[in-house]
Amino acid sequence: MTKQAIILSGADRYDGRWHDHAATSQRIAEILTAVGFATRIRACHPRAFGDLAAADLLVANTASGTPGADDATDEEWARAFALLSAYVARGGPLLALHLASSSFQELPEWSDWIGGVWVDGTSMHPPIAEAHVAVHAAAHPIVAGLTDFPIYDEMYSYLELRPGNVVLASHRYEDQDHPLAWVKERRAVYDALGHGVRAYDSPTRVRLLQREALWLTGAGDAEIALV
Repeated sequence: MTKQAIILSGADRYDGRWHDHAATSQRIAEILTAVGFATRIRACHPRAFGDLAAADLLVANTASGTPGADDATDEEWARAFALLSAYVARGGPLLALHLASSSFQELPEWSDWIGGVWVDGTSMHPPIAEAHVAVHAAAHPIVAGLTDFPIYDEMYSYLELRPGNVVLASHRYEDQDHPLAWVKERRAVYDALGHGVRAYDSPTRVRLLQREALWLTGAGDAEIALV
């Protein structure tokens, strides 16, 4: 059976002026479609959360920003968060990308669900540039057999991790190793890569994203290894 993936694309209070969420969400959809997912892109608005009842995977390609004139009310968002909580309670997997670590601050459980958070005033990234991603290939089936790769992206640093994470990839900055992608024990993955479409030019980065989605939706190690 085809797996259904909902891609929440940054909008209104969960947009960010430095991110082209429409473009990156479209690229994410193409990448997941290539490994068999039926994808639907939904602007991050309360009306999008009704789709979660039939979803096999929720991908959050969101950020945080200033509510616009068309943003929903706090009451509407509270109802949306209730639907999101119900999705997680039934075991629905989460794939949080890039600045989704700063999203949904009104929902404290979010950072626990995805295993970490962007901390204002502490978390940061050096200027966007060509960078090196170190893959922890022995850590988990998602990254088994993958090798380090170059990428043009923002390399998030000084994120706050929750206990229970298995780090999949990291980068080196200011003489420290900073996790870029990890698995949370409750079948959630956070992946900090993906500032712009150019970040998806790396074939290994594409494979990493596909493997994350496949693992979250129950693919076996042998199936993942084929990607």
